[in-house]
Amino acid sequence: MKTPLRRSAFGHLWAAQTASQFGANVTVVALPLVGAVTLRADALELGLLSAAGTLPHLLVSPFAGVWVDRHSRRRLLIGADLVRAALLLAVPVAAVCRLLSLPLLAVLALLIGAQGAVSDVGYSACLPTLVAPEDLARANARFELTASGATIVGSSVGGVAVQMLTGPWALLCNAAAYVVSALFTRRLPETERVRRPEAPRQEAPRQENGAAREPDGARTALREEMRIGAAFVLRSRPLRAVTLATTVFNLFLFVSEPPLLVFLTHDLTLPASWIGTVYAASGAGACAGALVAGGVARRLGTTGTLFATLALAGAAGLAVPAAVLAPAPAVPALVAGSHFVTSALVIVFNVTQRTLRTTLTPEELYGRVNASIRTVVLGVAPLGGLAGGWLGHRAGAPTALLVGAVGMAGACLLLLPLRTALPRHTAVRTAGAARP
Repeated sequence: MKTPLRRSAFGHLWAAQTASQFGANVTVVALPLVGAVTLRADALELGLLSAAGTLPHLLVSPFAGVWVDRHSRRRLLIGADLVRAALLLAVPVAAVCRLLSLPLLAVLALLIGAQGAVSDVGYSACLPTLVAPEDLARANARFELTASGATIVGSSVGGVAVQMLTGPWALLCNAAAYVVSALFTRRLPETERVRRPEAPRQEAPRQENGAAREPDGARTALREEMRIGAAFVLRSRPLRAVTLATTVFNLFLFVSEPPLLVFLTHDLTLPASWIGTVYAASGAGACAGALVAGGVARRLGTTGTLFATLALAGAAGLAVPAAVLAPAPAVPALVAGSHFVTSALVIVFNVTQRTLRTTLTPEELYGRVNASIRTVVLGVAPLGGLAGGWLGHRAGAPTALLVGAVGMAGACLLLLPLRTALPRHTAVRTAGAARP
């Protein structure tokens, strides 16, 4: 049983995560719009910008899992928020100094993404330590519900702010949100670390050309801890299947992102506020998905829920390339509707698979298992962004969007091993769960 202190701490973590998600969703809209509208970037350049922002999931997440399991999660989360706020302030400063360029924007996106990778792993590892096991599904759903609300508000604010304040100044909104997140995180208790790995035999740092070198034992221990998290995922048939399916789905999802922004800004010439509304539809869909996730999982079971939601989410994505056949005034509504349905289904999938992951993972491995999975499922984002930018540049935005939608729909086939790895009607533990 979790103590009242931890139950109260969940509220602080929840508030911090909500503020952080708001800031992240303003960035999702505003930062690419700075490139597309202010700097007039094409599909290939937007693909490079997308790849820069998502590359840290591949490079940083494995190390973040070890850091989160070894050190104070509270301090890591605070540091990630404050560094992101400072980096975002650099965009309007560069604009005032007439130094804003696409390469600078890509570097900032890379550094912001690195802090985001640490923050995401930290939140995922903190949550199971603050709620009882039977509360995890409800807590995950609550996190998804507030994250979806932050998407609605953050995307809308991002689009309107870009239109009213111009892109660079719009980023002040999410810089402030990260500061608020840091203040709430600071209220979390400074608890003992989940695990204290055995310290390797201390050796005096070796000198090479006057500089101290880290002992080989420390580097070996770091690699071994990363290997343990990855090995646990590979040995688990359910986790392996879900991770592979999610990876393929995400690959084609990121293929769709650069051509979608070009389609909305260049082909349809929509104002930034309308684009923010389209992205806000994703938040509304996510909100709906979070509300029904527990009930769907109880009714269909874990296997049925995971397969059905991923298949239908990919199918709904086909409405975006099909929108080019509709009359121009109806296109924004069709794109927004597709975003709504896809996001709702993806959130039901995420709530179910995250709860399954936590149920199957020992507490001392939370950070490393989460980091290992995130490295794979989000590590394909740079490749997807580059492929989508290249395909949109060569074949046009509608063709690139069609490729992305078909790939997302086919990802559900990789979940077929779950039919034997999990009982067909196994449900994630939600019934009778008390609110955290």
